[in-house]
Amino acid sequence: MTRHRWFLAAAAAALLFACQGKSHGSEKLPALGISPDNITVAGISSGGYMAGQFYLAHSKVMSGLGVIAAGPYYCAENSIRTALGPCVKGEIAVPTLLAAARTASAKGALDPVEGLRDDRVRLFHGTEDKTVSADVVAAARDFYAALTDPANVTYVDNVSVTHGLPTRTTGAECGQLGRPYLNACNFDGAGEMLKSLRGELKPPVDAAGRLIEFDQAEFGDASLNATGFVYVSRACENGRTCPLLIFFHGCDQSAEVVGDAVVRGAGFNEWAESNGLVVLYPQAKSSRLAPLNPLGCWDWWGYTGEDYATRDGAQIKAVKAMVDRLSGATSSQLSPE
Repeated sequence: MTRHRWFLAAAAAALLFACQGKSHGSEKLPALGISPDNITVAGISSGGYMAGQFYLAHSKVMSGLGVIAAGPYYCAENSIRTALGPCVKGEIAVPTLLAAARTASAKGALDPVEGLRDDRVRLFHGTEDKTVSADVVAAARDFYAALTDPANVTYVDNVSVTHGLPTRTTGAECGQLGRPYLNACNFDGAGEMLKSLRGELKPPVDAAGRLIEFDQAEFGDASLNATGFVYVSRACENGRTCPLLIFFHGCDQSAEVVGDAVVRGAGFNEWAESNGLVVLYPQAKSSRLAPLNPLGCWDWWGYTGEDYATRDGAQIKAVKAMVDRLSGATSSQLSPE
């Protein structure tokens, strides 16, 4: 082989190697006919903050919110310093954040906060979580209890787990912090979350439905990873109208760094299969230049713009477009006046 051909072959091999292990969506997100008024949203860490933002932005079509190891809506107040300070360490001014949410709602940047009145909210903090203070999640409890019936708010803080999503058997030991932030604690965090938000459910079964990798690029936000995931239970094929759960991953937990470990291992798919649900797993991406987001966190401090926590936020609009696609409806149909 000539030196020139050897160089080309080596370059091709290097390119192939670099591409291995990276997810690239090869399908379009399908239109499934999900129920536009039976949507719940949940998330962990930065994804818990993002879940709260999406929930308030589109409360008219939401029926419940789950927050794991995160604080109240608009906690960072468009400041990375605040995000890394009170929003992980505590001492959060809940009345200030409630006033901000009500003002944004009155201006139309969020759906009317009155739409949260009958919704269910579940908050979780592990007793061994040293990353996010218990006071932060307690502040979230107080925030959401002020907007819905306090009887609808479930607050769990008695499971011995670090900063991660507790599962029955999947992941590291309960006290071990690290990727993919799933911890085998003999506690079904996904199932308990769903039961709090949706009521009595059938027991989980094998996830025999379709886990689809889809192209997120068409939804228009550069802060999203190339690939997102959606799990479609077998009962939700062939045009049946099904409820939707949106789950936002945490920092350093996207498919960009952990592959499909979370979307397959968190436990939501097994419950979705037995109860006829669709689960959407949007994916953020990391960046080391502008915007500075090296851990692939969802935007809960303003790296995509000042309107990040409203209906005009880039990531919120992108995920809303995904929901619209799944429902087969337009944005106006999903957000009636």
